[in-house]
Amino acid sequence: MRVSVLVNSKAGSVNAELIEAKVREALFRCDLRFCRPSTMTEMFDFVQEEQAKKTDYFIICGGDGTINVAIQAIMKYQNGGKLPPIAIVRSGTANDLAHEIGVSTRIDTAVRNIFEGVVKNIDVIEVSSGEQVAYMLTNGGLGLPAKAAELANKFRSHLQTLANCPKSAKAYRFLAQKSYHAVKKMGPSVYSMMTAEAIRTWNPEGWGLEIEIPGKVNVETSSPIVLINNQQKIGSSFVPAPFTSNTDGTVNLLLSETNSIPGHTLAAYHLRRGSVEKSPVFKSFELKEFRLKSQNPQRALTFFGDGEILLRDVQEITVRCLHHGLPVMVRQ
Repeated sequence: MRVSVLVNSKAGSVNAELIEAKVREALFRCDLRFCRPSTMTEMFDFVQEEQAKKTDYFIICGGDGTINVAIQAIMKYQNGGKLPPIAIVRSGTANDLAHEIGVSTRIDTAVRNIFEGVVKNIDVIEVSSGEQVAYMLTNGGLGLPAKAAELANKFRSHLQTLANCPKSAKAYRFLAQKSYHAVKKMGPSVYSMMTAEAIRTWNPEGWGLEIEIPGKVNVETSSPIVLINNQQKIGSSFVPAPFTSNTDGTVNLLLSETNSIPGHTLAAYHLRRGSVEKSPVFKSFELKEFRLKSQNPQRALTFFGDGEILLRDVQEITVRCLHHGLPVMVRQ
């Protein structure tokens, strides 16, 4: 049995050597192929080669961002064929997908899902603008959520750059290293911190969207919180879609009609508490497909999904649910 293993050595608090040793021990009878890509090109090349060689399973070791990058490659190179099931080792910041499908925190238990688990076909959300196409599995959005995700990614990247910069003073490198490890240990709490900063610095000028829903009347909104949800939780703590599912063939669209910092903050509080259905500022839709358009040519759209920026500086985005688009190994 051929098993292709992707390990992101930069994800969360991952120890790549430990993960590889645990995987080899748990799957010692398999034909294991490991890759620790340092660039996206390396990851895409590895996925393309393994799919061409008809690998039986992919194991992805990392967080939601790692899974997202791997999914871009897996979906791109499927060529209309049957996708090999994936198994997940959770070692990222939020691990939203792993939490949603019940992946064990034990590496050996997680990888043995390929023997002891069952296939669960989950929905894949396709987001596109012109010729740009990307995919997501968990949650994404525009406006304040995208800004918070971008702030979190920039903050971690900046700390990591300072920690590894040989030109920085030793004291600065030490402080940056400690700060970087502290942020990684914060896990999904970093998104709460960045949400507060996104609200503080949000510029509403010129922000507005037109939402085209096939077969329904178009919706116009100036909502600063636009969330696209394929599962209930985001960041393991925010609950924007308590009644949605990643297997029902629809994607949840959530809007908050707020226009002030106190209003945005209260909306974030309801998201954090999982009480969006009790707040009148939210509008929620379950849809198979829809299109988002900026009402202002000077205010382009940035879309994040699975914690990563998927589309940047575009004027319109089409969102489509690919029902049961990805096989994932889970415990019964």
